Amino acid sequence: MQLPLANDVDMETIAAMTEGFSGADLQALLSDTQLAAVHEHLSSADMGDPGKMPVITDDLLKTTTSKARPSISEAEKQRLFGIYSQFLDSKRSVASQVPLSLLESHLVHFSFSVLSIEAQY
Repeated sequence: MQLPLANDVDMETIAAMTEGFSGADLQALLSDTQLAAVHEHLSSADMGDPGKMPVITDDLLKTTTSKARPSISEAEKQRLFGIYSQFLDSKRSVASQVPLSLLESHLVHFSFSVLSIEAQY
C-alpha cells in the first residue's frame, strides 16, 4: 500500500538530497519512509481515530533521506564511467580503421538494393 504525501513535502529539496540515487535506491527510501510513517502513526494519539491514515510528511521524508546513501559510491561511478569511456574509444578506433572506399562501396550496394526493392513495388 502506498501512503499519501503531505502537501508540505518539498520535492526539490528531496531531489537534491537524493542526487546519484538509483531507482532501486529511491524505492528503498520510500519504503523506509512509509514504514516510519506507520510507526509514527501507531505511536500517536491519532491511533484511536479509525479514519486517520498515516501520511508521509516533509520532516519524516527529509529525516529518512538524510540517513540514506546511494548504493553505488562516487568512486565506483567514476570507475564504471572510465570503463565505458574506454569502450567508446575502442569502438571509435575500430570505426576509424575501416577504409572509406569500403564504406562507400557498401553504401552504393545498399542504395542499389533499396532502389531495386522499391522498383519491385
